[in-house]
Amino acid sequence: MDFPSGLFLANYPINSRFAEAYRNLRTNIDFSFIEKDFQSLLITSAGEREGKTLTVANLAYTISRTGKSVLMIDADLRKPKLSRLDPPHESPGLTGLLLQTFNTDVPDGDLGQIGTSDLFRLLSLQKKTGILTLSERKEEVALVFLQGDLIDVDWRSRPEERKLAAVLVKNNQITSEQAKSAMIRQKDSGQKLGFILINMGLIREEELSGPLTIHMMEGLRMALQFKSGRFSFKALSASDFDGASFDPVDFNRLYAQVTIGEEELPYLRKEIASAIVETEASGLFLLPCGNLPPNPSEILASERMSFLLTNLKKRFDALIIDSPPLLPASDSLVLASRADGVILIVKAGFLNRKLVMRAVQQLNSAQANLIGVALNEVDMKRGGYYKYYHKYYSEYHGEN
Repeated sequence: MDFPSGLFLANYPINSRFAEAYRNLRTNIDFSFIEKDFQSLLITSAGEREGKTLTVANLAYTISRTGKSVLMIDADLRKPKLSRLDPPHESPGLTGLLLQTFNTDVPDGDLGQIGTSDLFRLLSLQKKTGILTLSERKEEVALVFLQGDLIDVDWRSRPEERKLAAVLVKNNQITSEQAKSAMIRQKDSGQKLGFILINMGLIREEELSGPLTIHMMEGLRMALQFKSGRFSFKALSASDFDGASFDPVDFNRLYAQVTIGEEELPYLRKEIASAIVETEASGLFLLPCGNLPPNPSEILASERMSFLLTNLKKRFDALIIDSPPLLPASDSLVLASRADGVILIVKAGFLNRKLVMRAVQQLNSAQANLIGVALNEVDMKRGGYYKYYHKYYSEYHGEN
């Protein structure tokens, strides 16, 4: 990607005032996160034409000069300007990832091309209801989803001695006869075994919770081990599920434990990587906006956006996000609470002070971490400021 002349610091002398201003901004940001490194910064303003995009580009460039990998994200889904820095390319952009890639249909296919973790995330993000069946060699696991939430795991090829009833018998929590009776009722009713055991008075909820969690964890771990084989998804209606059941397992927490916080996601990570544009500056990348959607606020507030930001943080040292101005739209507010910090750009003498204060109040109401305000296009010749700054700057850098 070629930098437009006059916009990026790459086109200015390293000791210019323009370059020094952004280095000072970078240093002040570092001081704001002195106890830990930040990973995401949202750049916004109260109104339009206050210099957000200029700040995003040059701050990202300045941070990348420290050896960090930096991704600029054009999240202005109304009047994107950061994306104009990039010549035409085939990237689907931010909206393409959120509305197309994350909406990939997965009725059936090969687990060698799309992983179990990819399927889990796609069904979750799409709020699907149905049964995902995975098979590899002689193993088969079914994952049950209700409006995107995993609610059951059935390791269908589980060895007899590791099935729930056998484990409870082995632990002396129920007898063999009780287990047989419960399984007969399960076959006739289709209800979950745990629910039946509790209703029959054979075991208490607190006694079943531990063994059942381990039971589900084993099935989920087996499913995530599949590297080949096939998958198929059968869509169902929410009305197909019996609401009366015993569900002590927190499947979201269980999934995080099994993946140890690191999903493989071979398909989704490949698609996300293909949307990112590499610039000519080492360590500096861009995720363009993509096609403009009719509902920007809803898209940016979605679970899909949160998922994307989480994964981008794992790949890049820092995300610098360009967003719409605060007063005309609420888009920036939904992103502000998800960023580690927010910088408000204020163009000197441009907007009424009350409007700027209103923007600050909106950020505070959104519980955003507003780390500072950057004053843009200051007339340094006013009030003797230029004389002081030039004298200090020249002496420090040895200019004549």
